[in-house]
Amino acid sequence: MIKEREILEENLIQVLDSIKTKRKLVNQIKEELSQYDIMHGETQGYIGNANEVVPELEVSILALLTEAVYKATKSHSIYPKEYFGESELKQARQYDASLERPSDQVTLPYTIEGATQVGNNAYLVTMDIREIYKFIPSLYYNFEVQREASYMRKNDEIIPTQTVNMQNVKEIAEHLKQGTLVPTVLVWNCATRTANSNLGEIVFNAKKMTIEIQSGTRIDIVDGYHRILGLQKALDLNPDLEFRFGILITNYSQKKTASYQAQLAKQTPISRTRVQELEANRFSDTVVQQLRDESDLKGKISQTHRIHSLNSEVVTYNVLADTIDEEFGKQMKTKMDALDVGDWLTKYFDYIVGSFPQQFIEDVPGSRKTSLVADNNFFIGYIVLARRMMTNNIDPSKIRDILKGIDFNRDNPKWKELGIVNEDNTLNNTNTIRKIIKKYFEEIDIN
Repeated sequence: MIKEREILEENLIQVLDSIKTKRKLVNQIKEELSQYDIMHGETQGYIGNANEVVPELEVSILALLTEAVYKATKSHSIYPKEYFGESELKQARQYDASLERPSDQVTLPYTIEGATQVGNNAYLVTMDIREIYKFIPSLYYNFEVQREASYMRKNDEIIPTQTVNMQNVKEIAEHLKQGTLVPTVLVWNCATRTANSNLGEIVFNAKKMTIEIQSGTRIDIVDGYHRILGLQKALDLNPDLEFRFGILITNYSQKKTASYQAQLAKQTPISRTRVQELEANRFSDTVVQQLRDESDLKGKISQTHRIHSLNSEVVTYNVLADTIDEEFGKQMKTKMDALDVGDWLTKYFDYIVGSFPQQFIEDVPGSRKTSLVADNNFFIGYIVLARRMMTNNIDPSKIRDILKGIDFNRDNPKWKELGIVNEDNTLNNTNTIRKIIKKYFEEIDIN
């Protein structure tokens, strides 16, 4: 190399970190590297975890990745010819990843049979260890969702590395060889926004009981890393071994996956009231999950049809999910559409919560009794406004100005005039006021 490799690594990591959420550029890099038979999932791994992966790349792949990223970004800090000689680049372009890949390795898209949907974006399958073995090169150890990492020093830098208890791995391999291993469930996550298809990362066919993992999907190991290493070790010694693991395959965001991992670590059971929510399959349910995990409404969405004020809940799951389905249903044709709506609504509700901290955050005594701004029913109006604003390309921050122009005091004569509250300032019949609220927010000036 013309310049020190460490300089290129530092610059390349910075560029990759800056573009990893820019889908168009990422796809361009994936396509560029695919001509060398580098799978989209592998490229996603280079980009998504650059700090750990780039320093470990062999020179040929590093050169090809640098060229591909430069073509997509035109970033002068990684201009390939400043780091590699012409002969090095020519040699790198002869690289063929298929020559280093086992002939029976899994490639995506890949269909898994015998799948059962066990929750919203969660599927349960069973798989023979020999099939799991073929998946290993496509599985990704994501430090952001693992319980903990170990650390090592390299080139005066501290970097994370997998935490492995080799004694556990040996014991698992020995149990497999002896036929004494107890069946357990592995957990993999098909990370959202990594697939190349607008269908999302997983396509579930209920009639055929199959899931198809789409091309480009990054499959993170959430739970079972030692068992995977153990089965790999056992099969390397005896390829004829037979054993089946259950595998829970989810399609969550990184943030939700990390939260799930924390729940796994604590062995926290899922409440019965959560079952109804998990069985929902609409795109609007995906959006509410996102709001629940990533917005300032976290902890404020009831799992049931009732509000528990002692738990700081302000809105019920069904009000959010049903109204989002009504207002945004036509816009959400694919899983990616739902994630885009979820992103927009996350920002939108963060502005609403932040604009009325006494009612939403501080829960000042009596504030919710005198104001309707945090009332469950009014979320119907907020979602109506959100759909109108999003359709008209109005920035979600504008909601602050719109809502500050409304007097939410319960004794505001307007609410009696509309029929939302009675003479004693108590709320009217729920079904009646929800229609009124919807109409009221349909007619508010948003310009």
